[in-house]
Amino acid sequence: MKIIKCSDLGFKCNFMAAGNELEEVENAMLDHIEKEHKKELQNMSEDDIHHLKHRISTLLGRSCGCGAL
Repeated sequence: MKIIKCSDLGFKCNFMAAGNELEEVENAMLDHIEKEHKKELQNMSEDDIHHLKHRISTLLGRSCGCGAL
């Protein structure tokens, strides 16, 4: 089971994406960010967005999948 929370990414939000497949969870989180955090996303540079996507991948790649450091 893979889990990531919006709060893990620095957003003030209680949304949590969960699933068994890494790609499924990544897509769910990115879809949520694009819909619910559109304003914050628009204020980010391309480099910031790239780092955000990398952070999602990194946190989901941990062995337990919880995103805890």
